[in-house]
Amino acid sequence: MIGNFLRKSELHKPQETKIIPPSPPDPFGSPPPPAVPLEKSLQEKEKQTAQETTIETKKTVAGNEQKKDFREARVSEKLFNVLATGTKFSGSIAFQNQLVVNGHFEGQIYSNEGTLIIGEKAVVHAQVKVGNVLISGRFSGNIYASDLTELKDGSEVFGDVKTRRLKVEEGSILNGKCECTAKSIQDR
Repeated sequence: MIGNFLRKSELHKPQETKIIPPSPPDPFGSPPPPAVPLEKSLQEKEKQTAQETTIETKKTVAGNEQKKDFREARVSEKLFNVLATGTKFSGSIAFQNQLVVNGHFEGQIYSNEGTLIIGEKAVVHAQVKVGNVLISGRFSGNIYASDLTELKDGSEVFGDVKTRRLKVEEGSILNGKCECTAKSIQDR
């Protein structure tokens, strides 16, 4: 016979025997997982893919809502800048909205309508031209506020103040000339 069939004469010949060594034991000691029928495996993969898609969709929707909330909050909140305690700065600052000084500043501060807040531990030596000033710490220099200047209890101001409205709490010090105008300084 031709092909893979053995001839009768070959049947009686001794044949080589191959010995296959057993596979090495699993180093983690766990047996291999049992074989899963192909159909069941495909169904599980489809379920897992559907779940992952649902999770990703939920994450995307939640992410979009967070971005929307952040944008709305950002628009509604007033932005402010802070010169923190322990910070020393010398120069000129122009700002919008609000500037909080809690450190040491020397120079010029300018804002058309913004509010300057000088904290309790702040030391400021400056020429100031802003919309509003609230002072709780030490200030020396001249203030030109188009609307309100407020001196809190414990504040010390050495210099001239020109403003439309002035509020001075008991316990504050004002050593200088003060001029309160009927109109805002910008209207002049």
